[in-house]
Amino acid sequence: MNQFRLKGLFKTLYLVAFFSLIGCKNIVQSYDSRLVDQFLSDGYIGKTINSSKENIHYFDNQNEDKPIVIFVHGFGGDGKLSWRNQAKEFQADYRVIIPDLLWFGQSSSSQKPALDAQIEMIKKIVETEKLSKIHLVGISYGGFISLGFAYKYPKYLSSLTIVDSPGAAMSNEEITEFCKRVGADSVQDAFIPETGEEVKRMMNFVFHRPPPLTTSLLEKTIGFYFSVNPKEQAKLLDELPSNREWIRGKVSMPTLILWGKEDQVFLVEEARQLQEIIGGKLVVIDNAGHALPEEQPKHFNENLRAFVEQTEN
Repeated sequence: MNQFRLKGLFKTLYLVAFFSLIGCKNIVQSYDSRLVDQFLSDGYIGKTINSSKENIHYFDNQNEDKPIVIFVHGFGGDGKLSWRNQAKEFQADYRVIIPDLLWFGQSSSSQKPALDAQIEMIKKIVETEKLSKIHLVGISYGGFISLGFAYKYPKYLSSLTIVDSPGAAMSNEEITEFCKRVGADSVQDAFIPETGEEVKRMMNFVFHRPPPLTTSLLEKTIGFYFSVNPKEQAKLLDELPSNREWIRGKVSMPTLILWGKEDQVFLVEEARQLQEIIGGKLVVIDNAGHALPEEQPKHFNENLRAFVEQTEN
C-alpha cells in the first residue's frame, strides 16, 4: 500500500520541465538532487547503518534534547520525498528522523522481504541512536510497520500515529474491491507500475485531485521512485495480509488515526474499523485522498503537532 506524497514532486516536475530542453537526461533525478540539497541546507544529515545483511539509510536533523518524531513512508518514493513537508514543519521543535524502508530509496537488504524485517529495521535505528519516548508516524504500508512496532516494542514509544492505513481492519474482500475500483488485476499491479499509463492510474486513485502530467514524464519515475526493487516489493505486498492477526487489539500508548476523507485506497469506513480495534482518536480530513500529508499538509501538520504536544505535556 502506499504513502505516495508525490504531488509536490509532480508540481515541481511540471514547472521545471524545461530542464529536458537543456540537456537534462532525467528531470526526476534533477528534482531528487534538489530535494537532497534542501534537506542538507535545513540541517539534516544522511546516515547509513551497514551490516552484512542490510544497508539502512535515514535522514536525521540531530536536534538533541528535543522530542523525537520518526516518520515511516509506504509504497512509492522514499523517506525524504514522502515526508518533505513534515520535515520542514517539525525540524525546529523536534528531532526528526526519516528512514528509507528496506528495498526503497537508498536502503537495501538480502533478507526475505517481510513486514517483520521492516519493523526490525526501525528498531536498529532506535538502538543505534539510543532513542526512547518516540512519536512514531506511519502512512499506508508504513502504518502497518508502525503498528507492528507498537505491538512488538511498545517500551520505545510515547505515541503512535497511523495515517490512511487499516491494519487488521483490512479484509480480503476489501482488497478485491479496491482492485476492481481502480482497474488493477492485483495489489501488486496497482502499486508496482511498469509503464507511464500505470503510474497515471496510480496517481488517479492516490490523489483526490491528481496532478496533470504527461505519460512520458510519468515514465521517468519508474525505476527511480517507483518499482526500484519490483520483485522484493511484490513479495512485501504478498506477505502483508498474513500479519493481520497479530497486529490486532488495543495499543498501550496514546494513538491518533489520520485519514483523507476521499481516500480510494482505504475507505473511511476502514478508519472507523481500525479505531474500534486499536482505540485512539480518529480525525478525518476533507479534500484529501490517500496522499493526505501532501494534499492537506497544513491540516495534517496541525493535527499531528497538537497530538504530539498534548502527549508531551
